[in-house]
Amino acid sequence: MVRHYLFLFRTFWLGGLWGCAYVVRPLLEHRGFFPQHGMDVMHVMVGLGVCCGVIILLLGKLYRALSWRCLPVRLLLIMTFLSLVYFALMPWWKLQMMLVHAIAALGLIWLLTAPVSVIRRDRPPAAG
Repeated sequence: MVRHYLFLFRTFWLGGLWGCAYVVRPLLEHRGFFPQHGMDVMHVMVGLGVCCGVIILLLGKLYRALSWRCLPVRLLLIMTFLSLVYFALMPWWKLQMMLVHAIAALGLIWLLTAPVSVIRRDRPPAAG
């Protein structure tokens, strides 16, 4: 059951990040609302991404659902850390956007390397 929540949080994080970076940002830029109002959208999505990353790590630690020695989990840690670094670069929106693209690229690598293999299967209840 925990496995499904981990996939849900991963989908929300990556889908929201990619949607903001590659759909919303260009639309706002075309209309002239970027970076003034567009960065507010990016701040919210990266903040939600930090929350999703922390929740994934906590659920993985609590239920021992993640294999901590695998590359995908290390990518998750790096993505969560880079999402926190994003807020340290507040005055420099161009650097923040470069970091968003880096996080999105790491997310793609994470998605391709960890479809199911990094998450252990839930054990069926013992019979008897």
